[in-house]
Amino acid sequence: MISAEENAHREFLRELVHAAHPVWRTILAAMREGVLVVDREMTVLVQNPAAAEIFPPPPISSRPLRLIDLTRDPTLHEGFQQALEHGASVESRFELRRGEPRAFQVRIAPLHLASDTPHAALGVFVEITALERLERIRRDFFANLSHELRTPLAAILAYVETLQEIEPDDSEHMRRCLDGLFRQAQRLHALVRDITDLAEIESGAIALSLEVLPLRAFVEDVLALIQPQAEERGIAIVNEVPEAIQVLADPLRLTQILQNLLDNAVKFNRPNGHVWIRARRLGEHLEISIADTGIGIPPADQPRIFERFYRGEKSRSRETGGSGLGLAIVKHLVQLHGGEIHVRSEPGVGSEFTVRLKAVPEPKVAQGAPSTDATK
Repeated sequence: MISAEENAHREFLRELVHAAHPVWRTILAAMREGVLVVDREMTVLVQNPAAAEIFPPPPISSRPLRLIDLTRDPTLHEGFQQALEHGASVESRFELRRGEPRAFQVRIAPLHLASDTPHAALGVFVEITALERLERIRRDFFANLSHELRTPLAAILAYVETLQEIEPDDSEHMRRCLDGLFRQAQRLHALVRDITDLAEIESGAIALSLEVLPLRAFVEDVLALIQPQAEERGIAIVNEVPEAIQVLADPLRLTQILQNLLDNAVKFNRPNGHVWIRARRLGEHLEISIADTGIGIPPADQPRIFERFYRGEKSRSRETGGSGLGLAIVKHLVQLHGGEIHVRSEPGVGSEFTVRLKAVPEPKVAQGAPSTDATK
C-alpha cells in the first residue's frame, strides 16, 4: 500500500512533468543561471542547459541521475538537504575547480505542493567569477592608492615639522626642506594626473585626434623630455627610427606612450646603460620597439606588468618612484589607437617593449592612367 507521503511525491512528479510546457522549457534553456531540481532522494528532476554546462552529466546509465553523480561538493549536498529537511532557503558560495576556477552564488529553496513538507528543492546558480575578480581589483587598487598617497604625504609632514623647528637663520637647512617638499608635491601631482588620465581613458571620455606624424622627428621631441634624466644616470639613448617612417596617431597620446616607455627604460636601467628606439613597417602596421640593458622583468611578473599599480619584487621596486600607473596608461592608449603592446624581457639582460600601431596608408597607383607620352 502506498503511503500518503509517497503518493504526494508521485503526484508532485506528475505535476512537474505536466508543467513541462514548451514555453517553460524555452525559458529554462534561455537562462544564463543554472537550475537544478532534486527530490528527497537527491534524484535530479530538472537540469537546464546552463546547469549541464556547470555539472556535465555522466555517460548515460539505466538508473536515474542523482546529485552525487554531478558533484560531490559537501556544501551543495548540505544545502539541498537543509532545504528539504527544514523547509528553509539556503544561500551559499560554490567554487567549481574543474579547469579554470569559477565561483557561483547559489540559492536553494524548498518546493512545496499541498503539504508543509517539501517534496523537492530548487537550486539556482549565478556565476560571480567576474564580480569577485572586479572586487579583488578594486580592493587592490585602493590599497595601493592609499600606500602611494601615504608615502609622499608622510614625507611632506616630516618636512613641515622640521621647518617649524629650525631656526629662521638656518637657510641651508630650510632650503633642503623646501626642496624635499617640492619633490614630494611633484610626486603627488604626478599621481593625481595619472589617476585622472587613466579614469578618463577607461571611461571612454578621450577622443583621439589622428595625424600623420614623421616618427623619427617625433621621437626626437620626446627624447628631449627624457634626456636630463638619462644624462644624470649616464644612460645613452639611440634613435634608430628610419627617416621615411610615418605613423597615424594622436600626437598628445603618442607622446604619453613613448614618454612612459622611455622613462621606464631609463629608470630600470643600469648606470651607463643603453636604450634603443627602433621602428619598422609590417604591411598595414608599424612596430615601434624600445629596448634597454636594464635589470629585466621576471617571467612570473611579465603577464601582470600592465595592471594598475602592479610592481614585481625586483623589477618594479617602489624605490624607483613613479605612480605605478604608467604601463596601464600605455596599454589603454595603445588599444585606443587600435593597436597592441607586448613585452619581451630577460632578468639581468634587459627588456624590449613593442607597440604595434596603424601605419600611414601607402598611396595607391592609379590603374589605367592615360599615358603622358605625346608620341603618336
